[in-house]
This record gives sequence, structure tokens and C-alpha cells, in this order.
Amino acid sequence: MEYLLVMVLSGTTMTVMYLLLRRLLKKKLCAKAYYFLAKVAVLYYLIPLPFLKSWYRDMVPTAVLERRMGLDRISLTWTNVAVHAHGNLHVNSYAVIQTALAVVWFLGACVRLAKRLVRYREVVRWYSGYAKKTMTEKERSFAESLRKNYGVRRRVSFIQARNGDPTFTFGVLRPIIICGKEAGSREAEFLAGHEMVHIRRLDVFWKILMEAAALLHWWNPFMKKLSEDFDIVCECSCDEVTLRNRTEDEGKAYMRLMIEEARNGERDKEQDKKQNKEPEGPEVSWKAGFGSHTNEIRERVENLAMKKKWNRLATGALVAALILGNSMTVFAYRDGYSEVLPEEATQEDVEFVLDNDFAVFAPGGTDWKAVQDGETGKEMELIYEKQFVDEEGNVYPVFEDEGVEPYCNHSYVSGELGEHHPYSDGSCEMRIYNAERCVRCGQVIRGDLIRKITYEPCPH
Repeated sequence: MEYLLVMVLSGTTMTVMYLLLRRLLKKKLCAKAYYFLAKVAVLYYLIPLPFLKSWYRDMVPTAVLERRMGLDRISLTWTNVAVHAHGNLHVNSYAVIQTALAVVWFLGACVRLAKRLVRYREVVRWYSGYAKKTMTEKERSFAESLRKNYGVRRRVSFIQARNGDPTFTFGVLRPIIICGKEAGSREAEFLAGHEMVHIRRLDVFWKILMEAAALLHWWNPFMKKLSEDFDIVCECSCDEVTLRNRTEDEGKAYMRLMIEEARNGERDKEQDKKQNKEPEGPEVSWKAGFGSHTNEIRERVENLAMKKKWNRLATGALVAALILGNSMTVFAYRDGYSEVLPEEATQEDVEFVLDNDFAVFAPGGTDWKAVQDGETGKEMELIYEKQFVDEEGNVYPVFEDEGVEPYCNHSYVSGELGEHHPYSDGSCEMRIYNAERCVRCGQVIRGDLIRKITYEPCPH
């Protein structure tokens, strides 16, 4: 569950930076840079990156110094704790809550996935009509020429669209271009060229990833905004690539074609609405199209009309800096804590670990005087298996069979109670508690746990 939450943090942070840049630097950065940032945000939403935390930690000086000291202090507050004892796995209440929340999270994603699968069946049924068609020699020659011009290595099919169908591409491994214009015409060259750019950049595949991220993070409003913006910025960047090295007249003709396609699409929708007809073909996000929505076309035309001022080097440096900065969110990944107890461990030992606030691990050779000075300001020297150390440093043994003297007029002094627990694997554990001891009868009252220290091997 915590991995999911950190993926939300990483993806949302990247989405916010992307949206801010689109608003603040709209006239300076090319759409290709925005599209790249949008794809990076999708990856942050989908891929957990806990390994980056260890890489960065190795480069942080404080982490290096801590390892030289040999001390690893692990906070167990709001941490998944697992204890292996007697062949069973025991977890703390925090891990149980995390598991329950993850189940609810995935149930919500499964409900949305079921709806997508129902729509997918309609898509397959509708597109099967195109899949059965064969290309004419003219269409095959036209597709092959465009494929070589745009550097596409995969086999691409070009099919004449039915009346009223817009231009679009579907398929990843063997893509099919459905074009509303006749093969060989200038309009078909623009439309199919635009689709070839989609195919070369695997835009249909990226839209599938976008859909997967939207399913997984179904409750996140920033994901919804990114999903709505993804198609637009994808088409804007595709327009820029299509018109690269084109003349000004060709650019104007391309923009007129976009406006014409949008008007035709809106007109067909209005006619279907007046006749109470369902639109031809189901709406699906797993395709790349030339576009038929007026608002989207308006933004694309405005993007092409802008003269971008920033060069490629400055854009690349900005994008790299944003990705590097956002990767620091991996420090939000929390390390779980797992402990294997020896065979002689009791249920009380299991509950002790599960209820602990923190643990301190130290390998052999640790300078424990420096550790104790750093933790409490003084060193507790182990003399007895169970001992009381007062504030002046005096050490007293504590015996299990030590009873309470009922007639004693108790006078208590404060200090610490130390308990030594050796294990069969050669390690041991020191548990230090706040405590009080009667100076007359020796009764010890154990208070809250201060710390727990594990030694491998036992130096006592």
C-alpha cells in the first residue's frame, strides 16, 4: 500500500510540474517536451522506484557516516513490521490496515477495468470490419512510400475509411491506418503522415499505459486531468513533427485540413443527434487519430502558429532537471522491518517486537561507548543479565524471584533497567527501560521501553 501511495506522490508531483509549465511557458517550450514530461508522469504513476532510494542514500554523507559508526536506528512507528517465529508470520496492526486499504484500492480498479473490458468487446466488433479488408495496389504502394519516408520499420496497412469515419490508427505491432481521404491525394499524404508519426513513436502503446495508470489511480483528480490533457499534447507534438521541414504553404494547407476534419466531425455528430442515432463506432482511448473535436483542433492550430523561442539544449536541460528533482520523492518509500526470532522465543517476545517504537541494530565491532553516549549521554556496562543502573552509575543486580517487601517504607531512585537476552544463533538483544529502584528493599519498578539493541554476534 505504501508503494502505491509513493507512486501517487511521484506521479502527482510530476503532473503538477507539467501542468504549471504548460501554463507558464506555453509559448516557449515545444509540445514534444510537454509530451515527454506527460509520459514520464505516467511512468511515475506505474513503476515503483524504491531502488533509487538506496542509490541516493549511498551518495548522502550522513548515511556514509552512520554506516561507519556501525549503527542503524530503525523507527517502527507507522512501519510495516513482520516477525517470523516458530514457522509463522506475525505482522503489526499497521500492516493489517495497509493490506485492507490496498484491497479496497484494487477493488475500485477492478470495477473500472470491468467497464473497460465491456467497451473493448464493442471496439473489437466494430473494428473487425476493417481488419477483414485488403489493401488495393494503390493503397499498398502509398503506405509503403510513407513508411519509408517516416522511418517506420513495422508493417503498416492503409485502409480507406467508411463514409463518416474519421482518420485514425489502431494497433501496436501491426498498425492499421484508417484514412478518410483517397490514397495518393495531398490530403491523404498529410493525414497518413500524421498517423505515421504516431506509429513511429508508439503513441497507441503510450495511450494504453495512460489508460492503465488511470485505472490504477482511479480516485486521483490529478490523474484525471493528465488523462484529459494527454491526447491533446500528443497530437500537438505529432503536428510539429509532421510539419518539420515543410514549407509555409504546406503548413497552412495542413491547418486548413485540421479545421475541415473538425467541422466534418462536429457536423456528423449534430446529424446523429438530430436523428437520435448512436455515433458510428464506440469511443475508445486506445487509438491515435488526426482529431475531430473543435476545441482540440483550436489548440493545435494555435500551437503551430506559435514561434518557440527556446532551443533544444535549454529544453533538454529543463526537462532533465525536472525529472531529477521529482525522483527525490523516492525518499518517501519507507523500509519495512522484519525480524526472525530464535526457537526459544515466546509469544511475549513476538508481541514485544510488534509493539516496539524503534529498534537499533549493530554489527560486531561497533564502538558501543560512542553509541551509548549518542543515545543517552552515558554508557551502560553490562555486568549482570538483568541489572539496574541509577543516575550516579551504580549497578545493582535484579533477580527474578525478588519479592516485594510489604512492610518496607519505600524510597525510590530513578535509573535504567537493562535486560540481556542471548539467542542460540550467537546474537543477543539488550532491552533498556526507564525504571525506579527502592534503596531499602531493592524492589524494581519497570517503566517504558527506551530502546532495543541487537548485537551480531553477542559481545558480552
